[in-house]
Amino acid sequence: MIILLAIGEFFELYDLFVGGFVTVPVSNYYNISLAASIYYVVALLFLGAFVGAIVFTLIGDLWGRRTALLFNLALMSLAYLATPFAPSPEVLGALRFVAGLGVGPEALIVLDIMISEFFPAKIRGRALATAYTISWTAPLATALLAYYLVPHTYLGLQGWQWMFVIGGLGILLFLPFRFLIPESPRWLEVKGRTAEAERIVAKIEEVAVREKGPLPPPVPVPVVRAERVPLGELFNEEYRRRTIMLWIFEFLQTGVYYGFASLAPAVLYSKGFTLVRTLEYSVLIYTSYFLSSLISIFVIDSVKFDRKWQVALVALLMGVDGLAFGYSTTPVQVVATGFIFGLLANIFSNAFHQYGAELYPTRIRAFADGVQYSLSRLGNYVWLSLLPLVLKAYGAFAMYAVVFAMAVAVFLDVGILGPRASQIELEKLSK
Repeated sequence: MIILLAIGEFFELYDLFVGGFVTVPVSNYYNISLAASIYYVVALLFLGAFVGAIVFTLIGDLWGRRTALLFNLALMSLAYLATPFAPSPEVLGALRFVAGLGVGPEALIVLDIMISEFFPAKIRGRALATAYTISWTAPLATALLAYYLVPHTYLGLQGWQWMFVIGGLGILLFLPFRFLIPESPRWLEVKGRTAEAERIVAKIEEVAVREKGPLPPPVPVPVVRAERVPLGELFNEEYRRRTIMLWIFEFLQTGVYYGFASLAPAVLYSKGFTLVRTLEYSVLIYTSYFLSSLISIFVIDSVKFDRKWQVALVALLMGVDGLAFGYSTTPVQVVATGFIFGLLANIFSNAFHQYGAELYPTRIRAFADGVQYSLSRLGNYVWLSLLPLVLKAYGAFAMYAVVFAMAVAVFLDVGILGPRASQIELEKLSK
């Protein structure tokens, strides 16, 4: 189950990171500025993801999590395969927007919501961190592919074009396996489809008994059925504080996280490193993302280092390290500070993906998370449109000073307004 969920997220992360590697060759291919290339390749992807996160989470609430995660992956594949053949940067940007529609709900529905609804509190965080760790082989795979492909031309296509072809074909090959993922029993129960939910749970229990032996008695939880979720419910007395906290957080955290993840190769290039050297250093740096996710498996469910503080404190440390990366000038400095950023990044990312998904009850979870998560995609669009302009006008250190300011704001927001979360039953935490 975890592997099936993780592979789809692998391709989302592939796309989120591929943009950073192809912005320089795309700017040369279409004869546009690097800032314009970042806008068409990266920023417009996130604008599409903003729309997609809303649309597909509504589909997930109305017609099922499984339906949403089948359609979004098909859309991603079609857009990927068409992107290399865009006749102009404007058409390329439009295709990136379409790809973003599919990318938008991938992490939210496929991992955050599905794992929150399939796994019990004691291992919920670890299950999500394990799935993300599998997925986080994507940045390293992307970096290695870019290193071997981007500087070259094969069969009449430039390396950056092959990056999209490979991604599109990979998704297309994986799509049939999505049908093996069952519908969320919690969602079925909320919709009153109790018999279907019980059949799925019975199959899961059968496998568990066969592998682990007798199971303990199930813990009864209340089920509240609801078909429509008014936006105002997110601001009722129960959820107002956490909704405000999450909306502020999601809009700002993307500048911290993707100010490095999507822009690091462009920053290295702007510092005067050649394209080949930039790709080499990026391979070393992005190795840390996988290691970071591996570390998070062992800390994400910690009661002493609660997920709230894994989000708030690590975001602040990322902001500090971003300043150091922006100030770095030598190969050793940029690789060391970049590697440290990556080591922090997925402790932060895995924790906040679980944190955001567990603060609302099942009946409104996909809708609530879709709204707040869509704000992160809108934030991505805003910050990845503006930060390259700061980079171009004032340099890397000034850009990461802006990122640091956002990291401080995230720390204060979550630290003051966020509830504790680790190893608390989902239904209790969601009240």
